Amino acid sequence: MDTNLTLSAQSLTLAPNLQHSEPVHGLRVVKNASAKTYLRVTSAQWRLLELFSSPSTVPTALAQALDERVCLPLGEFYELILKAVREHILVEPGALIPPTPVHAWRVGIRPRHVIRPLAALLVTGIVLAFAFPPLLPSSVPGVLIGLVTVSAALSLGAALAACIVRGGGGEVYRPRWNWWSLPPCFEVDTGDVVMLSIQAKQAVVMARSAILAAAAGIMTWQKPAWSFFPLLALIINLRPIFGGHFYTLFRFSHKVRLSDAEHSYIFLPNQRPQIRWRTLRLALRHPDTWVRVAYGVIWTLALIYAGGRLTDTPPWTLGFWETNGSRVALAIGASLAALGAGYFAWESYYFLRRHARALRRGFRLWKQRWWSGRKLVLLEGARLKAVADSPLFRSLPPPERQQLARAMQTTHHGAWQPLPEYGGVPVQVSLIVSGTVGLYRRLPSGRLRRAQVLAEGDVVGLQDLADPKHPDYFVRTLSPVTLLTLDRAAAEEIAVHRMLRSTLSNTILKLPFLRRTSLCQNWHIQAVERFAHLSTITDFPDGGVIFPEDQFNQEFFIIFERDALVSRSARRVAVIHAGDFFGEIGLLQNSTSNARVSARQGTRCLSISRVEFLRFVTHNYTVALELERVSSKRLGRPIFPLEKGNFRAT
Repeated sequence: MDTNLTLSAQSLTLAPNLQHSEPVHGLRVVKNASAKTYLRVTSAQWRLLELFSSPSTVPTALAQALDERVCLPLGEFYELILKAVREHILVEPGALIPPTPVHAWRVGIRPRHVIRPLAALLVTGIVLAFAFPPLLPSSVPGVLIGLVTVSAALSLGAALAACIVRGGGGEVYRPRWNWWSLPPCFEVDTGDVVMLSIQAKQAVVMARSAILAAAAGIMTWQKPAWSFFPLLALIINLRPIFGGHFYTLFRFSHKVRLSDAEHSYIFLPNQRPQIRWRTLRLALRHPDTWVRVAYGVIWTLALIYAGGRLTDTPPWTLGFWETNGSRVALAIGASLAALGAGYFAWESYYFLRRHARALRRGFRLWKQRWWSGRKLVLLEGARLKAVADSPLFRSLPPPERQQLARAMQTTHHGAWQPLPEYGGVPVQVSLIVSGTVGLYRRLPSGRLRRAQVLAEGDVVGLQDLADPKHPDYFVRTLSPVTLLTLDRAAAEEIAVHRMLRSTLSNTILKLPFLRRTSLCQNWHIQAVERFAHLSTITDFPDGGVIFPEDQFNQEFFIIFERDALVSRSARRVAVIHAGDFFGEIGLLQNSTSNARVSARQGTRCLSISRVEFLRFVTHNYTVALELERVSSKRLGRPIFPLEKGNFRAT
């Protein structure tokens, strides 16, 4: 499954042969009857899946969810889509899925008729199994009889479970004799029990354990020499981890459990440590988690008890606990502590590795700019590669790129040096290969204020053409820089006259600015370029209203130059600066604004219309996730899901 294709362009629809169970504790199970696949979803998640009743792409469905105010947290939304595709709940229109054969199981038993007898049989068997001392098998016939008893009990339990599933209205799949199990036994796929009631699920879990417990109890009572393997099989069957299901019989809370889209993530951004820690916190707050832990402790004590019955110091005596009680308690506590410490160490490793990589990248870039830039010797091949990688020049045909690379010369400048040949009316044009350059404007007070920072791949010397209304830039290096330079007249003849004015504005003004904003730092470069293409630079007069209060917002804004004033109910709230943005909460929530933004002298903004903004966000899931994160931080609460009836971006 190609994640990018699935979440951006692939057309999906609900599979034609879907079934779903009744909601139980907030979850329903959706089944593709043909593929025999299941997906546990909440009512809100099912509502989103219903947006694919007719063929639709994920961006279209997300836009509809935003418009109807039914959008879930975006990480959960994308996880839901990917898992629905994996389980064939969402399929491509016209896709054919080979049907899974259903066995015509003839015998059905209603769960309510057997659940109490099974419970009595289970309790009686466990009591007998642990009340009488077992013995290790002392002969080959004893070993064989014990294994045959286990095989018969497992086979009978599987058959009884299949009868309960059939009687509860479910399907039975793949009855077969499994020769590879130890011991070989009859098996039936009763996975369809997830579609049935809680009572049916409990009866199916109990059926396998009850028959095995009865066999172990009778053997321990009547034939201790044959009871070792049945007792061992019972203990393994009742295990709390590694695929054990017996603990699901104990449920003391009606809190909604996690759906399949809220754990075991396959969507890569959801595999971050912060998401896993949040899932762990939710699990620790759920009472059933502690029920499972308590059951694990009880199972461990039962295992110690059964083992002690085979030794000379039985665990039911006072002497055993006087001697070993503290050790048993210490072993259980140490095991739980080791489990927690192991989880913490594993997550800490991933956290530190991620930040170490970021620090290493930053150090390498700093070292390259300040120490290695002057050593760069750019031959023709290196110059051609730098030109081809430049966002501005790579749009040129290959012959012009090659001509440009041959005409350029390598120049070096130290840190904090003025570059007058690039300000005012530039006489040179340069492509930055290494280092950073600052563009400054002179304020009415005469002080210079930095307006923009250019880095590797950016072009300096064409700002007057890209920004003809405000061509008065001053240029100064911010670090040692290495440039590929040529005369302005030659650059215009070779390249500039072939470019549209909008291309110059997008790549020379908007793109370098957007790359350095906090909003776009984690975006893919293609997404930043697309956003630059969609946005428009707008000048506002001093005191002009950029963003009115208590109105539905039709644009998203990023301050390009100078500052703006934020007020609420005619009271000043804050001053925002270049790189800050606003309007995204109202657009994502389809709600009115709760503040007014007014321009100051010289304020310029990048703006993008509501339609283009939502189309851009829904087609770029990394952008959507970043906007959700930032907006939630601003609100002080998750921006999704939306509160019903809340039409203010508070």
